[in-house]
Amino acid sequence: MENLGPPEQLIAVSAPGVTGAALSAGTRVLSLPEKSTSSLAADGVFLLLKGVSGDLTDGRTLPISLAFALSGTVTTRARLVAPRSEGTANEYGLFGIGDICQVDDGEPAPNIVLTAKKTEMGWQIDVGSEEFEFTPDLADGPHVPGTGHGHIYVNGLKLGRLYSSTTTIGHLPSGQHEIRVTLSTNDHRAYVVDNRPVTASIRIHSD
Repeated sequence: MENLGPPEQLIAVSAPGVTGAALSAGTRVLSLPEKSTSSLAADGVFLLLKGVSGDLTDGRTLPISLAFALSGTVTTRARLVAPRSEGTANEYGLFGIGDICQVDDGEPAPNIVLTAKKTEMGWQIDVGSEEFEFTPDLADGPHVPGTGHGHIYVNGLKLGRLYSSTTTIGHLPSGQHEIRVTLSTNDHRAYVVDNRPVTASIRIHSD
């Protein structure tokens, strides 16, 4: 979802030919930062459709409507994609169906903390890390302990990947918001240390 304007909210979803359409995890309203790109994704808030008729073939598309507070209703299509494999990320309280990387003894054990600072452009988010290096040049490559990238979310809505320790989020609708970052390996598995995912969150208040 590309938001070229001011802070926006996704307030309702619908789809013809199904018995129910809703955002996952009981989410009712999603906030989209000003001038941002975000996505409904398996490793974040996603669209849950019930009672879909017909064959659920990989690649099939379904019409859906997204209602926004300021922009009105946008009609698009969702493509069904069969997961290549189902991992154990959700067993560790993480979003999605991906796999994990359990850090072994003797390997770097990543840890992160978040700080947020309000700016003229919105919010600057800094990721303080220990025993971890952001390595954009190694993305999609083999696992190297203590390296990788992050994923950043606003109230569960995925904004994208992080390849550096600092990023900017545009202005948000008024109210409280949770910013969350999780760390992943170069080959896209979530880091887990001592059976705990390497993730951190911070709450901000937007006027």
